[in-house]
Amino acid sequence: MATLSIEHRDLLHSLAWYMTARQTALRSTMSFRMQLSVNDQTDMRIHYSGYFQNLVAAIDLVRDTKSLQPNNDIEARLKSRLVFSGFSDGEANYLYIRELRNSVIHRGLDITSAAQFDGTFPMVLAAPKVQNPSGTKTYASFDKYLLHVIAKCEAVIGPTIRECLDDAGLFQATIDTTAAEIEYREAVEQSHVMSDHHKALARSIEFEPEWAVAAHEATMVNLRRCCSLAIRTGRRSHHHDKKANNAELRPRRRPWGATWVVAERWYR
Repeated sequence: MATLSIEHRDLLHSLAWYMTARQTALRSTMSFRMQLSVNDQTDMRIHYSGYFQNLVAAIDLVRDTKSLQPNNDIEARLKSRLVFSGFSDGEANYLYIRELRNSVIHRGLDITSAAQFDGTFPMVLAAPKVQNPSGTKTYASFDKYLLHVIAKCEAVIGPTIRECLDDAGLFQATIDTTAAEIEYREAVEQSHVMSDHHKALARSIEFEPEWAVAAHEATMVNLRRCCSLAIRTGRRSHHHDKKANNAELRPRRRPWGATWVVAERWYR
């Protein structure tokens, strides 16, 4: 079994952070109900924006890790898979996501400026169009509601990231416990927070390889979970309604044909 390089270990840990942050942002968007206070509207904008910021950051991290290229060209895979009924241009759909995120970060776009309500739940309308920084190219949204755009992203992007990591053998690789111990010792010596007394205590502790293995495995479990489908769209049947319980959050009414299902079990 291959040994995970420090570069790839750091990649996995950083990806786990981005995907967890994106999941937390998405979970937070589910908590809002009318009437929305001014603070609620601000928080809703922050969380929806945070979803796209962390999602695109995860894509960029995989894309920019040259040791995974060219066989794991994540952008090429996404452009071929972000294809939906009525929106068949996968490249344009991918660039919509990127420019939506760029508009939020660099141009202060309020992506929650308009919404309709499904019962008491705010269904935020996706920005119909976004442009590149020079304004020379325009990309159209591939759904009316932002939550539906997110659902389509969830169906493709997380699984594609995981596929790239699987193809590179990163989930199967083991960590170098010797390197982990050296890194631990160096961190103790270089710490600007620990007092000399606590550094001496840390030096006296015998490093157990199992600690590093357990920490890495916990990160991998979290990353696999975070790359799983967190939200999906679909119509529910009467038969399913009879079995519905608190494991899923569903709208009671769909005055505008909104179809969305949030599987909360993925957020735990």
